[in-house]
Formats: sequence, C-alpha cells, structure tokens
Amino acid sequence: MSRLPSSKTAKIWAERIAQCERSNASVAQFCQSIGCSPTSFYQWKRKLAAKPQATAFLRVQTSDSTKDSIEIKLPSGISIMVPVSAVESISAILEQVA
Repeated sequence: MSRLPSSKTAKIWAERIAQCERSNASVAQFCQSIGCSPTSFYQWKRKLAAKPQATAFLRVQTSDSTKDSIEIKLPSGISIMVPVSAVESISAILEQVA
C-alpha cells in the first residue's frame, strides 16, 4: 500500500520545485545542485500537482433577516459588516482579507 507523504516533506519538495522553476537551470542541473535525482523531482512534481486543493467550510449563523447588513466573523477574529445591497460582493471581500 502506498504511503502518503508527510506535510513537511511535501512542503520541502514544493519549495524545491518552485525554486527550480525560478532558476535558469535545467531540471537535471538543478537536481544535481541539490543532490537529488530528476526522477525524484518529477515524481514529487506529479504528486503535488495531483494533490487536491484544500477546501474549508466555515460555520455560518443566520439571525434576524430584517437587518440592513450582514456581519461576517472570521476565525481570525476579524468582523466584517456588509450591506445587504452588496451581498454579491462578499466573495471579493473575503478574497481581500484571506
């Protein structure tokens, strides 16, 4: 049975792959400089590309719907008041504070 890589090892490889992409070196040259094989490099690149993106769901509480604004409380403690008329903008607002 295949073992899942530790998050520490995956993070190291993600950093290596990003570093290689930023460099002007070929994959073979980069791998030689850090002491790994190109085979390992490409295996990790595939593993990390296939890793599903984490999706977070947060609890949403609703209350009095007659209010003229919506309060969004983030786990970080940030509280955002959004007018009901701008409810379509919530995703854009959350992207800015994330």
